[in-house]
Amino acid sequence: MKASTIKKSSLYLSSIITLILIIYLVYFLVGNNIIFPSPIEVVKAFLGLFRDLDTYVVIGYTFLRLIIVIGLSFLIGSILGILASKFEGCYLFLKPIMSILRTVPVVAVVVIILMLIGKVVTPYIICFLVLVPLIYENFYAGIKSLDKDLMEVWTLESSFNFKVIKRIIMPLAKPFISASFNQSVGLGLKVLVMAEFICYTPNSIGRKLTLEANYLRYDNVFAWTLFLFIFVLVIESIVKLVFKDRKDG
Repeated sequence: MKASTIKKSSLYLSSIITLILIIYLVYFLVGNNIIFPSPIEVVKAFLGLFRDLDTYVVIGYTFLRLIIVIGLSFLIGSILGILASKFEGCYLFLKPIMSILRTVPVVAVVVIILMLIGKVVTPYIICFLVLVPLIYENFYAGIKSLDKDLMEVWTLESSFNFKVIKRIIMPLAKPFISASFNQSVGLGLKVLVMAEFICYTPNSIGRKLTLEANYLRYDNVFAWTLFLFIFVLVIESIVKLVFKDRKDG
């Protein structure tokens, strides 16, 4: 076990070192400190972000939007996934809708909804439309992968039994729920920031990126990118620890 852990840590560290070397290589090849700042300048800009009060404001607003969207997406996506796994008619009805939501280009949807609704609400809707199919598919696949005998018993239930869902279905589908949450945080944050960037949403990381790019402060653009990357890694690690502890318990 210890040797395996050391091997995994070594590979992880090697990957990080390789990534840093590639960044330095690109930096030297570009040869323009404005367009592609050095990693040292990016780190300085990253640390400088937290000396600005406005940083905490835009982070707070963006993450509040993310929490709201993930919460609503989980509620709707999980309900639809459970219904589709129990009722074939519901699955057949939702299949083309989910396929369309998965395949339509996000940028095109952003532009259309932006014209119809405006820049404040658009990031919420775009993120919601991207996350619901993902969560739906994870819940549907997770429930369908459960023991067939158990599913037959559940299917024979005369009513929509929430006790069965809470005490049997949800605990057994926990790995898929964990995967849904991990994917939702990373993908949701990327889509949300992109929508904020396009919509120029007030008090948002996306708007901050637009301003930094307009003023050619690419060190800050890279710094914000680094922050988002670290945030997703931390959240994913926390989720894995939470679900691992519950499993062990």
